This record gives sequence, C-alpha cells and structure tokens, in this order.
Amino acid sequence: MKNIFRTVLFAILAIVLFKGFSTQQWPPLIIAIVGISILLLSTFVTKAKSTRGSSIYVSGGTSHTDSNCGGGDSGGGCD
Repeated sequence: MKNIFRTVLFAILAIVLFKGFSTQQWPPLIIAIVGISILLLSTFVTKAKSTRGSSIYVSGGTSHTDSNCGGGDSGGGCD
C-alpha cells in the first residue's frame, strides 16, 4: 500500500514540476511541491518500536543489553 501511495505522490510531483517548468509560474505551485514533498518524506520515515524496560548501548565497539525491569516484591517485572 505504501508503494502505491509513493508512486502516486511521485507522479503528482512530476506533473507539478513539469507544469512549473513549462509555464514558469512557480508561486502557486510552491505550496503543492512542499506539501507533496512532506507527504513523500513521511512515507519513508519508520517508527522504531520502543523496548520497555531495556536499553541497548555500545561501549568500545561491543553492544550490551541492560534489562532493568524493576519490580522486586512489588509484582513488577518484564513482560
């Protein structure tokens, strides 16, 4: 679905740019270009899943996982 949306946005952007170059009337098209560009860039941004209770850090080229789920006697812990 994302690929179809990207293809449509690229096609619209190409048409808007062609119209801008052919008519040389850029001011009305700038809003469309900026809007389409923002939508297009947002399709490439991926949200990383957060890991609750643990963190990964790199020290000296070696990655470490620190799991601090807490809890103790309070019933907490990692899910």
